[in-house]
Amino acid sequence: MKNNWRSFLSVIVVAILLVPTIFAPLALAGESSVSSPTVESLAMPEVSLEKAIQIVKTNFDVPTQYTDFSSSYNTYDGRQVWTLRWNGTAERPGEFAAEVNAINGDIVSMNYWKNEDQLANSPSVPTITKAEAQEISNKLLSRLLGKRTEELSLIPSELEIVPLNYGPFNYSLQYQRLINGVPFLSNGANVQVSSTDGHITSYNLNWNDVKAPEVKGVISVDQAQQAFVAAPFFKLQYWIPASYRPLLAGQKQEAKLVYQLRGENNGGAIDALTGLPLQLKQGEWLATDQGGVGGMGSAKSERANSVSDGAQVLTPQEQQEVERTAKLLKQDEAIAAVKRWVEIPDNLTLRSANLSKDWRNDDKRIWSFEWSIIETDTKEGNSKYINARVSATTGELLGFAISTQQNDKTEVKLDRAAAQKLAEEFLKKVQPERFSQVVLDPETDLISKMSPEPWNNQAFSYRRVVNGVDFPENGIIINIDPVAGIVTNFELNWSEYDLPGLSGILSKDKAVESFLKARPLTLTYVRIYSNGIPGDLRLVYLPIAKDRSIPISNILDAKSGELLDYQGQPVEKGPKPYSFTDLAEVTGAAEITVLGQAGLFGDYGNSFKPHEKMSVASMLRAMYLSRFGLWGNMGLTEKEVINKAKELGWLTEDLKPSDPVNRELLAKVLMRYIQLNKLAELKDIYQVSFQDSDQISSDALGYVAIASSTGIIKVEGQVLAPRETVSRAEAATALFRALGWHN
Repeated sequence: MKNNWRSFLSVIVVAILLVPTIFAPLALAGESSVSSPTVESLAMPEVSLEKAIQIVKTNFDVPTQYTDFSSSYNTYDGRQVWTLRWNGTAERPGEFAAEVNAINGDIVSMNYWKNEDQLANSPSVPTITKAEAQEISNKLLSRLLGKRTEELSLIPSELEIVPLNYGPFNYSLQYQRLINGVPFLSNGANVQVSSTDGHITSYNLNWNDVKAPEVKGVISVDQAQQAFVAAPFFKLQYWIPASYRPLLAGQKQEAKLVYQLRGENNGGAIDALTGLPLQLKQGEWLATDQGGVGGMGSAKSERANSVSDGAQVLTPQEQQEVERTAKLLKQDEAIAAVKRWVEIPDNLTLRSANLSKDWRNDDKRIWSFEWSIIETDTKEGNSKYINARVSATTGELLGFAISTQQNDKTEVKLDRAAAQKLAEEFLKKVQPERFSQVVLDPETDLISKMSPEPWNNQAFSYRRVVNGVDFPENGIIINIDPVAGIVTNFELNWSEYDLPGLSGILSKDKAVESFLKARPLTLTYVRIYSNGIPGDLRLVYLPIAKDRSIPISNILDAKSGELLDYQGQPVEKGPKPYSFTDLAEVTGAAEITVLGQAGLFGDYGNSFKPHEKMSVASMLRAMYLSRFGLWGNMGLTEKEVINKAKELGWLTEDLKPSDPVNRELLAKVLMRYIQLNKLAELKDIYQVSFQDSDQISSDALGYVAIASSTGIIKVEGQVLAPRETVSRAEAATALFRALGWHN
């Protein structure tokens, strides 16, 4: 509803254009090998294949064991590139690939993969620090780019999460190109450095030879901000975030009142010379860095033989579903509801009928039908298929689509205005109450407003308005065939949500002020593409976050003024790494640092408080997040964490979130976490050498024996003290070791 197909297509094209040159060329002009580098069929480039190989091997250490070499040459849109690939053997798989600009000899991409990187998938303390990785990256850029490195500036990435469960990770360093001290978006370099040994795993260069306008006569940031406030970029609307918790029976999802950046294809750009919103023509967009059976014959008799004579007792849930279904329309009644509005030709046969839940509301059921031609029908203009949906409770028409055979008729019966009149007459009959709550979407209408031609359906999109505020998630789409003069498509997108009132919302000016604090207007060079062809550079002000590792959000909570992620949660409260400042002389400091960089144990922000007692909730939360990820789980309450740990079998004891963790409990939860609990529960096979082994509970002996013998739990000397409360440092370090065993 929010985007029409044309804007969607534009986004896809932009995404393709902005993909770094890490990928293989789009078209291969030919292939060759080192033993026979003949390329007579190709136009000879400035840089030969032999020279391209030398350039790569001079600047990178190509593994000598990668002996399977191939190359390809590609020209596309003025781009000439040699692609070189060295592959390993079946015994030692891997690949080293590079692209070389065949005009000037620049290495534009390099990717190095070796199988050893995949084998070691346990968390480890990095050998190379981020500062050392940056130094390695800077030396590479100086060697490859020379004086051009003066035009590069490292983009901050202090909030990047370091994953735990994928083995040795790579530091990702992104550099922005500057011209005249102004960022040139979409130009720069990316380097990835291994945290294990410091080797370069990936390199990408995006560098265009362009003529940039001088930074003269530009407006100030304050003037740009005034223009941004006055521009129609921000609009108050209702918004439905992606739900991160299942709704309870009968529960409605709550909509949020938000201000959303609606810069369409210009990203909210202010022309730095005119002080007006940047105007783009149709087909133009900006290149920026901003932004998922077998046979049934015997089935009856087999099932009949398996049924017992005794009646099966239904569960309350099963009985409830039976009672609910009994109240629904029968199939013939639902078909009659469809035929009230849609004519089903005699040459079409019902091919499928389906009764299912509404994906937006588990309490609602929908009948879906499809009619189509069984035998070939050569008559032009006849329907090929019709599908339709109705409410299984009320018979309300929810949607239909008609597909017809093309014919040679070219006479247009309806112009745009007449098509709209027909559409609205239909909607007033089918959905009178809801039609009174919608308005024609002017943006969709503008793009769809083409002169009616044969087989050019006229599309109309209507969006819902509540309390004078747009609600794009709800609305109606309808298509009219201007030749046949009929409705060919109708789609009702309408769900029941809890819609908050307008009290306490920020004014637009305050909302813009909050938005620009998070993403300040920044003077930048941007390149305008027209129908896929790169054009000139323009000086504009764009709202850009200083730290690019923060998720980009265009949605601002209209009441709190916070930027929201796709689940409607404040971005500021989302996953982030922690740099603990109180780990000096703490045993396990290196391991705890890795856990902090992964976004775990942030109970006290950047203070870890290593000597405090570890609580049950804190320990189980870190375990859960390390297993199932941070996204969507950061907002779990302590009670929810405890319940999930019990569902997973990690916690069988009846404990409160604030209860302390003792050494015996630590052994139990970690062994259950790495699924060694069945082994730990075997009787009469375990012995431990601790002096206080008689204090270990009989049901905990196996857990303690495995946890201590594997080194997951370590104690000084021969005293275990199983009932002693463990510190946060000891528990976190034990979790780090357990992660290695689990992986």
